[in-house]
Amino acid sequence: MKISEVKTAFKIADVEYVEGSTRLNFNYLKDLKDENGNALPQKILTENVARVYLIVVDGEIKKIGGSQSKGGIKNTLSIYRDGGTKGRPGIRSFGIWYFLYYTILEGKKIEFYMIYQENFEKDIKGLFGIKKVKNAYISYKLIKQSCVEDYLRIENGKYPEWNVQEQGMDWPTDIKTEHAEILKNSSVRDKIVKRGEVKR
Repeated sequence: MKISEVKTAFKIADVEYVEGSTRLNFNYLKDLKDENGNALPQKILTENVARVYLIVVDGEIKKIGGSQSKGGIKNTLSIYRDGGTKGRPGIRSFGIWYFLYYTILEGKKIEFYMIYQENFEKDIKGLFGIKKVKNAYISYKLIKQSCVEDYLRIENGKYPEWNVQEQGMDWPTDIKTEHAEILKNSSVRDKIVKRGEVKR
C-alpha cells in the first residue's frame, strides 16, 4: 500500500545512511505538520501518547508498528538506529534494523510516519470512588489493530512485508545467523567483564 493512500498519518523523519557505519541517522523534521497540515510542536515526538509508526520505503508501507513506552515516538524508534548490536537485542528489533540498513544501502528512500491518539480527561475508578484523570489514554494496540485491519482489507489479506511475526513467518536465515552471533558475542563480553578482564 502506498503511504499516499493513508489519511491519518504524517511524516516525522527521514532515514540517512552514515558512511562507514552500521548506525543509521534519523533526521526528524523541524517543521512538523499533522495529517491535516496543522503545525505540531516538537514535543509530540517525546510525549507519551498512544502511537503507531509506519516505515515507508520509496512510498510503500513496509511495516506497521506501535508503542506506548515513555519517551515518545523518538524513544520507540531509537532501537532501530543500530539494532541494539552492542547489547542483547530481540530478534524483532534487530530484524527491522537489518531490513532498514540493507534497504538504505540499495539507495532507497526510507521515511517514518506517525499516527497518534491524543490523551484525554476521563473519570476513572479508584478504591473509594471516581477520580478525574487529566492525561488518560487508549492502548496503542487499538490503533495498530485498526491500521492493520485497514491494510489487510486493501491488500487482500496480505500484511506489510516487514510485519514478519504477524504473518506467522520465520525471520530470514541471514538475520537469524547475525542475531545469534551478536548474542554470542554479548555473552562473551559479559563473561569477560565479570572476570574483570576489561577495564572500564
